[in-house]
Amino acid sequence: MSSPDSLTYPEGITATLNQSPESPLNVVDVGPSRWAIVSKVQERTNIMNQRDVTNGLGPAYSTEKFLCYPTDSSNTLAFMRVYKQVPIAGTEFKKASIRATQAVKSYEPTELTTLKSLQEKGCDVIPRLLGYQCDQQDEDDTVPGGFITYVIWEKVLGESLDIQKFWGYSFSQREEIRLKFREIYK
Repeated sequence: MSSPDSLTYPEGITATLNQSPESPLNVVDVGPSRWAIVSKVQERTNIMNQRDVTNGLGPAYSTEKFLCYPTDSSNTLAFMRVYKQVPIAGTEFKKASIRATQAVKSYEPTELTTLKSLQEKGCDVIPRLLGYQCDQQDEDDTVPGGFITYVIWEKVLGESLDIQKFWGYSFSQREEIRLKFREIYK
């Protein structure tokens, strides 16, 4: 879903993840911090109204997934997903000071938590996490002080197993997938 708050990383641009003490780049296996964007693969927006946020359904955010490569090795492909907090529905065009009150300073998406956990357990059937960074938006951004999180993982052969695809499989196929994950996660 498109949103006026979506990110704009045109193809060919280089994204540099900062290595500042305030928001360190967490590099796994000393990976690069500069990534050239090849193309946008996916864009989604998780819109929330005030009641959703009050009920603990999480912050509103948009995500964009990019195919990219480290600038020092164009042979290595990876994916970068950027999670960016967006204003609560109905406040998109309010003053920046009002949008700033919605700021969630730090956000670790489930995708990142899962990749870190499985990698720490030595799981070798998932893409390798190459790096991540949790940062805050500038004062002139959509949610001043709100989160912006970058997650970079290697591109591997095969198909991505997203929730729609998973639930489209037969019960026996889903059970087989669950069994494999249980074996790995133990």
